Amino acid sequence: MEQEGRTDGELEALWGKLEELKRLEPEIDFGLEPEPPVPATAPGGEAARIRAEIEERVGFLPPCFIPALGFPDILEDLWRRYRAGVCDSPLPELFREKLLLRLARATASPYFVVTHACSLRELGVSARAVRELLELPEPDTGEIERALSALAGLEHPLCAWPGDTPGFEEGVSTLALALFLGIPGAERATAGLKDLLGDSWYLPLMLLLSSARGAHMWMEAHPEIGSESHPAVRAHFLPLVNQEPLLLEIFHNPAEYFRRAGNGEKKEREGLYREMFENASDIIYTHDFEGRIRSINRAIERIAGYTRPEALEMNISDLLTPEFAHLVETLTDPQVAGEIPLNYELEISAKDGGRIILEVSTRPLFREGKAVAVQGIARDVTARKRAEAQLHEANQKLEAWVGELEQRTREMAMLNEMGDILRACLTTEEAYGAIVRVAQQIFPAKVGALYIISPARDSVEAKAVWGDPSLAESSFPPAECWALRRGRTHWVEHAGSGLVCRHVHHPAPAGYMCIPMMAQSEALGMLHLMHPDSMKMTESRQRLAVTMSEHIAMALSNLRLHETLRSQSIRDPLTGLFNRRFMEESLELEMRRAARNQRPLGMIMMDLDHFKYFNDTFGHEAGDLLLKELGKLLRSNIRGEDIACRYGGEEFTLILPEGNSAVTRQRAEFFKEAIQRLDVHYRGIPLGRVTASMGVAVFPDHGRTAQELVEAADKALYHSKNAGRDRVTLAE
Repeated sequence: MEQEGRTDGELEALWGKLEELKRLEPEIDFGLEPEPPVPATAPGGEAARIRAEIEERVGFLPPCFIPALGFPDILEDLWRRYRAGVCDSPLPELFREKLLLRLARATASPYFVVTHACSLRELGVSARAVRELLELPEPDTGEIERALSALAGLEHPLCAWPGDTPGFEEGVSTLALALFLGIPGAERATAGLKDLLGDSWYLPLMLLLSSARGAHMWMEAHPEIGSESHPAVRAHFLPLVNQEPLLLEIFHNPAEYFRRAGNGEKKEREGLYREMFENASDIIYTHDFEGRIRSINRAIERIAGYTRPEALEMNISDLLTPEFAHLVETLTDPQVAGEIPLNYELEISAKDGGRIILEVSTRPLFREGKAVAVQGIARDVTARKRAEAQLHEANQKLEAWVGELEQRTREMAMLNEMGDILRACLTTEEAYGAIVRVAQQIFPAKVGALYIISPARDSVEAKAVWGDPSLAESSFPPAECWALRRGRTHWVEHAGSGLVCRHVHHPAPAGYMCIPMMAQSEALGMLHLMHPDSMKMTESRQRLAVTMSEHIAMALSNLRLHETLRSQSIRDPLTGLFNRRFMEESLELEMRRAARNQRPLGMIMMDLDHFKYFNDTFGHEAGDLLLKELGKLLRSNIRGEDIACRYGGEEFTLILPEGNSAVTRQRAEFFKEAIQRLDVHYRGIPLGRVTASMGVAVFPDHGRTAQELVEAADKALYHSKNAGRDRVTLAE
């Protein structure tokens, strides 16, 4: 069979070159000379500076620069050309490399043929396409005219590089090559390129050709320079010659190969390629469009255990594992496998029953222009695939671990933020709002709730709820929660499992946690978290929930202590009313607010009539009882914004925001009558009728400062005393 002028055996052998080259690499002369020693240069010298600049821009020192390291002027010139033509060029990199490979082929420069071929593979160009580029002949006058004609229909000059336009880059390359080689018709090529490209593209193209011309002249003077230290060559030389073994001969001696290729001298290589076919470590085979294996090398025995005679009796369907049996239809379809190269992975059954993963590349074989069979190269990648799977699994575990660590870091940061906010809170009510804001971010629960045990310790009350509030009881007895009864975290993994607390809806809609909040060995309350079905409550998240409950318990305990101390400092312990100090502070604030809002502020000063009589007659305990009852009366009959204080002894003060004269006097009359109705008994003995005298003053009518207002109310009070007591007097 023949494909593009080659025999069946020749093509099979050519395609198997890579693994043979790998095996023979120490013994084969690839035509790459050892890298010449780097000439010594003075530290910090000009050459060292230029070299550093090259390595910074290019990423490495191209071998072609090495002989010039001892000559700074030459090195600077080579670098200037390379920088202008390549590094700073706006021309597409793939176009540049294809053109440079054609220039290298035209000058038969081994160094540039190898480096540009490998660079093209690095850019994704197949080995076959590289070989086809190298086999393109030099343009003649007719090709120049055809290129000019094909490009004539484009916009002149070009505003943008039309890389997707069919034939555009090939036409420009043909004209540029003609210009580079100076062949007849080059003047037409120059004029055509100028007209077509315009300055924005023509100038970079000329700089590229200038750079290439200088580099080729330099390499002619230094044929000893090898390309094996070039990164692209190291990475792609062997894969190129594996896929297109004929490239090895081109790379070894381009000038000789192109001369012999022109003379049609190919038969002498058949024996060498046949030997390569037999000794290749990859499986090389052909099969017809019925799937029957027609040829195969000895690698099948080493990889799969079948002898070659056994394999030649088989169909490809006999080798494929059941999971890959569906590929038979594609591999034997002349409209698919017979038209285009294919690359895929499949799995075959070895003779011993094992499974082998193969990386396969196929192409059609032709006879008289018609596809008659398929040729393939199959590499055993089982070990690599297993390693990749293990690496993938390890990466997944690592990603999960990193994600968990990052999540934990975020959660701890939010906990710290919550701690900072809680320390800044002045009241427990403020703290509850801060707890909800952070807790619902860390635990986006189906329902979450913060429960606090009542002062009487007979109920547990919900103070903060997030999620679905219908799933959280507003209050319940402490005995209904297993966590509070046992004094430790109670965890129910999922709905319907474990001991379910009675305060949880039955049946439990999801798993949940109840975490007692302890401070100074006392239970303050409980944190309840019912997690969504989609979120597993892992052990680490359970620990986080316990940590959060500890933070909350400590913060609430401190707030309670703070509130207790604050209350003790501003409240009268006997009556529970605010003390005189708090009254004076509050009066200043309320007067400023009233002045700012241009609203009135009322004040009532009251004094129990004949209080000394109660003390002398019934004793001080009875007098204290009377003061307590008056405190209860005032607390239960004032608005939330009103302030009731024990001013001293039996004297009391009420501050009424926005209370004008009429309203304040009306409230004073109400309290006077309410005091008259007090029925106080001490040890079963009635204390008798209780009355009070009151003075009323209003800001700003009776005073514009706190002192003036207090003095006005006090004068009105004493007027009531002097007028017979048990009455209300409005300040004048």
